[in-house]
Amino acid sequence: MRHRIILGLLFSACLLGCGGEESSQDPVLNYGAAGSTSLVSTTQLEELVQVTTTTPEEQIVEVIPTTTLDTSWDGPLYPLTGLPAYEGIPPESAVAVKVGNNDRNSLPHYGLREADIVYEVRIENGRSRFLAVYHSRFPEKVLPVRSARSSDIDLLLNLNHPVFVYWGANDVVLSEIQIAEWGGGFDSRSASSQWGERYFERDSGRSRPDNGYVNPDELQETASNEAEVPFPLFEYGDIPETAVPAAGARWEISQRTVDYVWNTPLEQWVRYQDGTLHLDQTGAPLTVDNLLFLYTSYRTSDADPNSPQAISIGAGDGWMLRDGTVTGVVWERQRTSQDWKIFDDETGEAITLDVGTTWVTLARPGEGSILSSETVVQLIG
Repeated sequence: MRHRIILGLLFSACLLGCGGEESSQDPVLNYGAAGSTSLVSTTQLEELVQVTTTTPEEQIVEVIPTTTLDTSWDGPLYPLTGLPAYEGIPPESAVAVKVGNNDRNSLPHYGLREADIVYEVRIENGRSRFLAVYHSRFPEKVLPVRSARSSDIDLLLNLNHPVFVYWGANDVVLSEIQIAEWGGGFDSRSASSQWGERYFERDSGRSRPDNGYVNPDELQETASNEAEVPFPLFEYGDIPETAVPAAGARWEISQRTVDYVWNTPLEQWVRYQDGTLHLDQTGAPLTVDNLLFLYTSYRTSDADPNSPQAISIGAGDGWMLRDGTVTGVVWERQRTSQDWKIFDDETGEAITLDVGTTWVTLARPGEGSILSSETVVQLIG
């Protein structure tokens, strides 16, 4: 478990030094970049992700003070991060904002660092968008706010009636959102509704449609009486015994390549997008404590024949990456109201995440791969 909360960045491209130790010959699923699914042994997985103590030329981006995590804390914990809520758990609901990530016009992103959980989901044309969930921290600005997709609805229904913020949607998606809202799933807030003029604004320094922004804290105040504190979506605790060292991981689709590289000084994963550091509005790279690659199927959305819809109900394989390690997992979520159940695919036991932020990639089988140390050196070189 991490012993520090990183509030800022001292980014140096240092890799985790370790050696793979043979632990088991049991087969685990390996989803290679080529798109095929094969069985490999745990030892082979260890050999794939073994990292040497190679230190490339350091790139120091920014230094922001860090703070210490009180490991003796036995008080309330934020439900979506597992971190200490020193001033008590906020009684308000979560706010989920649909954030664009179509192309370079979406950059830089504002407010992603403060999100407790970020889902990354495929959209049309081989691109992706985010659904950023806020509860423990709120940025003053989230940008760019874009239109909702059918995939978002099922991802909202286990948050105990959050406020769902998006710019707009086509008629079919709007109808799906309306049905879910009437059923008590969430409070819907869009730029085309009565909330538009007051809470949704345009940044004059950027072009449409990538210049829409909101203050999610203000929108939280619009929540209905049905909205409540979010339920925990994951469990937090120690690293699984079956975890093996990992230099990083990649998600690759037709028009997007996302890499996460473990950074030892930060004790976090650093995000790269399409071959370059993914920087936020401050010029600092986006980082995260936990990564979940959940392999799921997609179907064609009823709203648009070109739009894929993620199926986030059921079960599937995946990976959990935390503390510089990777563990093969099986995920399960039989109803939209349920949290995510994550099991070790080798032992079948429930496993826990590190406290802190979590990014969840909903990938199709074959789209993910574990990065070798050589690939990481080339990427950050």
